[in-house]
Amino acid sequence: MKKISIGLFLAAIATAQPASPTKALSHFIHAVDDLDTTLAFYNNVFGLKGNPSDFTNPAVPLLTNAPGVTLRLSMLALPGGMRLELTHFKGLERKAGQAKYTDPGAASAVFYVRDIDTAVANAKKANAPIVTTGGGPVEITTAKGKARSIILRDPDGFFLQLIQETPGAGAPEGNVHRVSLAYTMENADATRAFYTGKLGIELTGSAAYSKDPAMLQLVGAPAGTEFRKLSGVIPGPPASVEFTEFRGVPRTKFHLRVRDPGAPALCIQVNDETATIGQMKAAGVNIISKDGEIVDFGGGTHTIFVEDPNGMNLEIFERPAPQGGAGKNKQAK
Repeated sequence: MKKISIGLFLAAIATAQPASPTKALSHFIHAVDDLDTTLAFYNNVFGLKGNPSDFTNPAVPLLTNAPGVTLRLSMLALPGGMRLELTHFKGLERKAGQAKYTDPGAASAVFYVRDIDTAVANAKKANAPIVTTGGGPVEITTAKGKARSIILRDPDGFFLQLIQETPGAGAPEGNVHRVSLAYTMENADATRAFYTGKLGIELTGSAAYSKDPAMLQLVGAPAGTEFRKLSGVIPGPPASVEFTEFRGVPRTKFHLRVRDPGAPALCIQVNDETATIGQMKAAGVNIISKDGEIVDFGGGTHTIFVEDPNGMNLEIFERPAPQGGAGKNKQAK
C-alpha cells in the first residue's frame, strides 16, 4: 500500500510540474528587399526552393505596427523540419540594414553541407559577400571534431555559416543536410535571463572568454577580439541555437523594424501567451506590435512581436491544439 501511495504521490508531483513556456520553434524569419531575388539565391546556391505568395491576413499591419503594410512571402522547407520564412513587405517606406557579425542582434543560419567547395563556388558566382578573413573556408573545431567552415552573406546581408560535415544516417538528400541557428548577443547574463527565464529555453556555456584565432578569422573579427558562447535547444522540431558575445571590438546593437530588409526574427509558439507576454511587460521588454497588445490572427491564433535583449525581433504566438491531435507549429504563413 505504501509503495502504491508513494508511486501515486510522485506521479502527481510530475503531473503538477509547470510546462515550459515555449512549446515549439515554428520557423525563423528573414525580411528581404526583393523576394524573387532572394529566392533565386537560395535555389541557385543551395538548391532550396520556395513558392512566393501574397499573405493577405488583415492583422499583419497590427502585428508589425505598420499601418497600410502588405506582405508577400515564401516559406522554405529545410532539413530536420526547420523552416525559413522570407518576408517582403510593401506599401510603405523601408530602410535596409546590415550588421557586422560581432554586433549584438546579428543573425546567422548555419548550413551543414556535404560539399563546401561547391557551395562556396555557387555563392561567389552569385556575388555573395564573403565575411571570413581570406575569402575561403577555415578549419574550426566543432562538437564532432575538426571541420572546414566559412561565413558569407545572402542578398539582404543575412549571415550564412557553412560547415562541411559528413551527414548522419537518414539525412536528406541535397548539399544542405542539417541546419542550426546562431546569434550575436550583447550580454550573456541578460540573454540567459530572457530566453531561459522568460521562455524556458535552457542556455548554458562557460563564463570564460576565448581568443581562438580560427573563430576570429571565421567571423572576420580583428586579432585580440574575445568571445564567449551560450548554447541550447529550442523544442519541436528541435533546433540547436547558439549565442556569441564579443568584447575587445567596437559593437553596435543591430535592430531593424519587422518590415525592414535585413531584419531577422524567430517565430516561437508558447503554451500561455498571456502569461508569457505579461511577464515580459513586467520586466520592461519592448513590445513591437500595435499598442503593445496581442493580435488576433484568426483561426484561434494570437500573436505579437517583441524585441529580445540583443535587438532581434521575436514573434510569439499561441494557438489551440486541433481536435483529435496534438498541436502543430504555426502554418498561417
